[in-house]
Order: sequence, then C-alpha cells, then structure tokens
Amino acid sequence: MEIQIAIAKVDRYSSPEQGDQVEMVERPNGGVSVILGEGKLNGNRSKFVARKAVHKVLSLILEGIHDGAASRAVLSALKTEYHNQAELSLNVLSCDLETETLVLTKNNDLPVIMIRKNEGSYTSYEGRDEVNPLQPNVYQFPIENDFIIIMFSDGVATAGWELSQPIEWNSLMETVLDEQELTVQELADQVLNQAIAQDLGQPHDDMAVVVMQVGRSTGKPIRRMSLTLPL
Repeated sequence: MEIQIAIAKVDRYSSPEQGDQVEMVERPNGGVSVILGEGKLNGNRSKFVARKAVHKVLSLILEGIHDGAASRAVLSALKTEYHNQAELSLNVLSCDLETETLVLTKNNDLPVIMIRKNEGSYTSYEGRDEVNPLQPNVYQFPIENDFIIIMFSDGVATAGWELSQPIEWNSLMETVLDEQELTVQELADQVLNQAIAQDLGQPHDDMAVVVMQVGRSTGKPIRRMSLTLPL
C-alpha cells in the first residue's frame, strides 16, 4: 500500500491578513502527519498565531508525542500565553505506521469527509468537554486500501453562506464517490474550486483542502513530494 497526500489552498480575496497554516511532516516511527490550523487573535485572523501553533504541534509530533497530547499541549499553551484572547481551530491528520492506523484529531465542528469501501460518511466534532474545554476529539481507523479522508478549513465549509448558496455536502460526497479515478491532487483541487465557485470566484475567507488516500502501490517504493507556490 501507499499513502498519497494533496493540499490545495487559496487566500481570502483582496486581503493581506491570513489565518490558515498547513504543514506536513514525516513521523519519527513511520508515517506522515498533516497539520491544519486557523488562528485568530482578538477576533481577527492571525497567520502568526496559526503558524506558531502548527509548528509547535509539528515539533511535538517529531519528539514522539501522540497527536492528541500534542494538540492539547499547544491549545493549553495558547490559552495561557494570550490570556484567552487567541483562538485556534486545529486539525491533525496522520497515517501512523507504528499503530497501523489513520488518526484524525480536531477541536472544531468542521465536517471531515471519509470514503471507505465505496461508502461515504462524515466525522464532526462531538462537543466540548465541560471539564476540559481544550480536549480535542481523536478518531482512529485501521489502515486499509481505498480509504480517502478529506479535511478542510472553515473558509471551505462556509463557502457561499453570505450569498445564500452554501455547498451541498451530499452532492459533493456523491461527486467524490463517482470520480474516484481522480488523483488526490485533482480531488483536492476539485473541492477547492467548488468552494471558490460558491463565493463567485472571490473567497470570503482563507481556504485549504487536505486529501489523504490509502491505495495500492503501483510502482517502486519511491517517495515523492511536489509543491506549486504562486508568487
């Protein structure tokens, strides 16, 4: 089997202030993690808060800390450092070869699309822990062929809301199920382009889409990474 990951991202239309940060790292005991963070400071978008938090989660994962513990530590530190004036929406998606599981960690109510055995479903937030409100939800699934997970930022989830034309998630799910011959990058691009279209080509917020797919290996065990960065 092999893991394929694709990221598609676009900034908010005509705005220098951003709030999304996406990073990817190989896990110390095998596998890979993608961290998606959206930061706010005093109610305003903050790339600095997002970047600092995401990099700290990344650093803790590299030290061998489990995703849930790493997320809780960073969320707690953020609360203390900024005296409750900073917010972070955090998603961590991992293929952990040590436990042979896919691990999803999130502290928000954004839906995550999962495709398994040609069936689609959503995973969302199960509610805050009243005792520990910084407790993120952690989901684990066995690694298996033809497993696709799609997570995205708030800008994608709320695309079209201001124009009363939100994304129809069931329709999007059907599209993903019908077009599984797409590459992971084509799939990420398709979801992002759909969100941009809902905002009539002018994204009202930063948008990021992450796709992770477990599939059958089709060639030599070569690791590949690519990046396209508009200037």
